[in-house]
Amino acid sequence: MFNSTELFCIIDDFFLKFEATYWKFLKQCHHSVRIRPAHLSISEICFIAIWYKCSHFNNFKAFFTWLKEDKSHLFSHLPCYQRMTHLINMHQLALHALHVALMKGQHRSYLWIDSTNLPVCKNQRIQRHKSLASIASRGKSSMGWFYGCKLYIAMNQFGEIACSALSNGHIADIKMVEQLVEGLEAKLYADRGYISQELKTRLKEQGIDLITYHRKNMQAIQLSASNGYHLKQRNKIETLFSLLKGQYNLVTSRARSMHGFLSGIYASLCAYQLCHQNKPTIQIMESLA
Repeated sequence: MFNSTELFCIIDDFFLKFEATYWKFLKQCHHSVRIRPAHLSISEICFIAIWYKCSHFNNFKAFFTWLKEDKSHLFSHLPCYQRMTHLINMHQLALHALHVALMKGQHRSYLWIDSTNLPVCKNQRIQRHKSLASIASRGKSSMGWFYGCKLYIAMNQFGEIACSALSNGHIADIKMVEQLVEGLEAKLYADRGYISQELKTRLKEQGIDLITYHRKNMQAIQLSASNGYHLKQRNKIETLFSLLKGQYNLVTSRARSMHGFLSGIYASLCAYQLCHQNKPTIQIMESLA
């Protein structure tokens, strides 16, 4: 059962330690010249963004209307809808920082990697789309052509997000692997889209063992029983993507700015990490590894 109080406490505990560093970073990068007092704290802003992703509402305006009517007693003051969306978009870096903090400390000995497309509009509207034209591009997945970005995730055996990265839609999957798993030592299981002997060699030097199936026109690779079993469990990461898109509204065509688009993605990832109870888990065959 969803517990909003527990969710807020987790978020607030993080920002009690991180908020001073966050404002210092914004000042150094000239994102914010000065700190202006606001009715809502950063904890409350991020909490509202994540709570929306955990709710049954399909659009933020309906959720925020319900929040003001039924849950306004939980906040000292709620601004108007336009101001609230501005605050969430303005603090997308805070949502990103929370997402990164939640990924730290996760078990990373066994990882499953894959990517999913994040279309920003229907293909018929590509020529008219302007709000995210600076980061979106045409790409092709197993489901066909799309216009948008790609999300890369490395999942551990507990169904938790251990690493994540974003790229333009046209970027090949193998080009993002090294960036995604930089600094790690793990067994990395992937599909045929990640087959590359050059990539496998470079990752091996970093302490990462990339394990994939072979194509029909390639020489068969003999896998150990444990690697074969773990590779067959790769479909669990597809379950993770289905949850992000179906339950946590990862994909949306309503973003009107890059900051709004990114804040929506990070809020969905945080919602999954903090609130989802039955994550897709994988049993490790320790005795055969």
